[in-house]
Amino acid sequence: MPKRSKAGRLIQELQDWSDEELGDLAEMIQGLLESRREEAEEENQETREDGTPLGKHGGRGHIELKMIPDSRTGKAYGPYRYLRYWGITKKGTMGLKSVYLGKGDR
Repeated sequence: MPKRSKAGRLIQELQDWSDEELGDLAEMIQGLLESRREEAEEENQETREDGTPLGKHGGRGHIELKMIPDSRTGKAYGPYRYLRYWGITKKGTMGLKSVYLGKGDR
């Protein structure tokens, strides 16, 4: 029996999700795909003063790199990667949503 693809394995898990959960996932995937298209189009990525790259903004989705400050020590941690995308908020309106993707490269 041939090995299933990642998408094939994932769809088995997704079949039990609610329509609302699947809609949220579709919005996240659309935002991720758009952020990748934007990254491929931009050759010279902008950087902050400390040399860390800025995420791409605009459109329906982008990856944002964020430094998190520690208010007690003043030290900043990160950068952390977040997918920012447009979707239906808890209030039922269109708005910017986010998903943590993990620690980014410095």
